[in-house]
Amino acid sequence: MFYYGASYYPEQETWEDIQKDAQSMRRAGFNITRMGEFAWIKFEPEEGRYEFEWLDKTVELLGQNGVSTLMCTPTANPPVWMVEKHPEILFVDNRGVTRPFGGRRHYCYNNPVYRSYCEKIAGAIGGHYGGNPNIIGFHLDNEFGHEGTGRCRCPVCQEAFRTWLEKKYGSIDVLNERMGAVFWSQTYQRFDQIKAPQRDIGWAARHFLDIFYDNPTLRIDFERYCSESGIGFLNIQRDAIRRHSGKPVTTNAVGLSGLINYYDAYGGLDIVAQDEYSPLRTQEMYATNHSYAFCRGLKRRNFWVVETRSGGGHCVWKREGYLQPRPGALRQHAVYTYACGAEVYNYFQMKTFRYGAEQMEAAVLNVDGVEGRRFREFQTVSALLPKLERYLTGTITNEAAVVYDYDSRWALEIKPIHHGFSYDSFNGQIHEALARAGYGCDVIPPGGDIFKYKLVILPAQIIMSEEYKRMLIEYVEKGGVLAATFITAQKDPDNNAPRELIPAGLCGLFGMRVAEGEPVYKDDEHDGDTTASVTLTIGEDSISGANLFWTESLEPDSAEVAGKYADTFRAGEAVATRNAYGEGAAYYLGCGLDGPSLAAFLSGVARGAGVHRAPFSLPGGVEAITREFDGKPLYCVFNFRNTGIMIDGEGEFRDILTGEAFAAAIPFPTKGFRFLQRERIN
Repeated sequence: MFYYGASYYPEQETWEDIQKDAQSMRRAGFNITRMGEFAWIKFEPEEGRYEFEWLDKTVELLGQNGVSTLMCTPTANPPVWMVEKHPEILFVDNRGVTRPFGGRRHYCYNNPVYRSYCEKIAGAIGGHYGGNPNIIGFHLDNEFGHEGTGRCRCPVCQEAFRTWLEKKYGSIDVLNERMGAVFWSQTYQRFDQIKAPQRDIGWAARHFLDIFYDNPTLRIDFERYCSESGIGFLNIQRDAIRRHSGKPVTTNAVGLSGLINYYDAYGGLDIVAQDEYSPLRTQEMYATNHSYAFCRGLKRRNFWVVETRSGGGHCVWKREGYLQPRPGALRQHAVYTYACGAEVYNYFQMKTFRYGAEQMEAAVLNVDGVEGRRFREFQTVSALLPKLERYLTGTITNEAAVVYDYDSRWALEIKPIHHGFSYDSFNGQIHEALARAGYGCDVIPPGGDIFKYKLVILPAQIIMSEEYKRMLIEYVEKGGVLAATFITAQKDPDNNAPRELIPAGLCGLFGMRVAEGEPVYKDDEHDGDTTASVTLTIGEDSISGANLFWTESLEPDSAEVAGKYADTFRAGEAVATRNAYGEGAAYYLGCGLDGPSLAAFLSGVARGAGVHRAPFSLPGGVEAITREFDGKPLYCVFNFRNTGIMIDGEGEFRDILTGEAFAAAIPFPTKGFRFLQRERIN
């Protein structure tokens, strides 16, 4: 069943207003809401005294109007009475600054006192609402680790980190050896001498010491420890709820780059849920497509969107692109999200807040409560849901996959290769390049089930284990096509560089070695010799472009040259290779590329791997999601442009939403979409 609705905050409303809002939800056609995530002071006004009547009436009233509730634990905001009694539960950042009461996310997720309170409130909520037929499931905390709060350095966390290290390494000598601690005389004599790294890669992190370099092994271990302990914090609440209820338990991810490893986090939860705040005035949704593919890949099933943008206007966070959506954009984005694999689409929020730090944010109903233009658009989505449910059965399966690796992401933030390079963005650019050409693509973890794919792409996977390398070799031997980019396999899982030919342990697979590499800067930043042009040949295609971020010179052995530098002192040197290996092939691209060149290169690789693509010309701003319905491919095609457009189809198609048939050119209105099935190939 598809769910469609908006988060609601009855703790801010009178009973008279709640009754009116329930009617608005019914008129909007909503069938879900999310409540409770910031209401700890209402659930537990004083220690040990739980109150639910204030929310019970709302849950029941909404249920009578056909609206189910996703019930949240309120642990992102400990109340003032708890902070006064236990100031030690407050979060301490990397500068030693303690977060005071008065905002949100001001807690230490490792503090045993705070964990005890969280376990109790989660158990109380699970016990009270676990059997309520109006409750669809439970939602833990809120955007865990977001806003620079996922890396606490309080005394509890410092000691917990030392304990984590001792458990992992067993002895201080082993730790010193694996982290190369003799460098800069950083050798430790005891675990109790170790402190958490000073540098922080968290969102908006600031540093007490700007020029300071912690050991890279210690730093990546700190990221892993923080991720594990954060997941442990969530699991305490999960277990408390599961003692009372078998309903689904989830939490809301904040895109790919949250500060916990979502592969691990959602392994212990029932549903993947995320927040998605796409700029609704955009003419492209490739980044959103990448995020949704990541969500699908976490559990190999459909996902929930529990917060998304409901409009534009004032925004306390000063995000760019917070303009009002053009007519049709809200409807289009909802349908796009369901087509990408969502089962829940829930707006933030039902009513604009009158007060508090998020006052005047966009909502389904503006502060005046008038059911206006956007409200009427929400109603059109509700009316369309039965058709969407009929056609969007099952989940998406693709023939190509991009690997997203938390260790590599953390390593490249700890020691960047270029001030303009982002692992997250580059991973998304790879996904976008395929999507622009009509190729569906999953996002998977390293060590995932790569053998089900015809093509697997490794964007800047700098860290690799020996076991994973053996898996990649076996994958290609058995007929798979592997495409890797610059800085592949340059470090081991300890975040150190092995003394081996690069890519370490994979030179035979790729049939070449990396001779040297360097960052790419504009002419006015350095001596002008790094911004070379490249010429690539994939099959019968010849591609010219410019290198970005990082550039490598390759020395082929068994590999054929698939690309060369066209100028600078590197003119004629190999920048891309293809190596036949076993029954498959391994490509290596030694530089970053501009968008069109990257799309052309990867399209050629995908075509050579036999990956199927959507049979349309896809100009910029038009995307196709390939699914299956009634045993045949179903192409969900979206025109994100602000004007209508005609696209060419390879054959004859029928729009199963409208019944229209098209022989060749297919018209798309502004912010329009079609669900197309091919009836004949020309």
